[in-house]
Amino acid sequence: MNNKIANLYKNTDTIKAPQTDNPGAMLITIFDELLNSINVFQSNIIPSSDTFRKKSSSFSKALTILYTLQGSIDFEKDLGVAKSLFQIYEYTRVALIEEFKSCKIDRSIKAVNALSEIRESWSSID
Repeated sequence: MNNKIANLYKNTDTIKAPQTDNPGAMLITIFDELLNSINVFQSNIIPSSDTFRKKSSSFSKALTILYTLQGSIDFEKDLGVAKSLFQIYEYTRVALIEEFKSCKIDRSIKAVNALSEIRESWSSID
């Protein structure tokens, strides 16, 4: 699964892939990028001439990373874990889309907490 994530991540147009052969380190970097993108999105949630570009680009980057993570899930390896990861990624994706439209931070705070826990779990394994 980690190599699949690394390959998908490297192929995205909007994200610069880190240079590492360690799939665990790559995954942690991907989560850091995702969490950072969501943070920038949240910090620029109120539209203005100064924030719109940051909000849009961080939103796009976060969605790209989420799609990459969802596409790399190995449902054959451990169906329970795979389903849980997919649900967290999907919850985050829907939350960001809703917040982009409403300009109010709500569900993405809960999503960031869950994603942070996943990131920490990967970090403790690596």
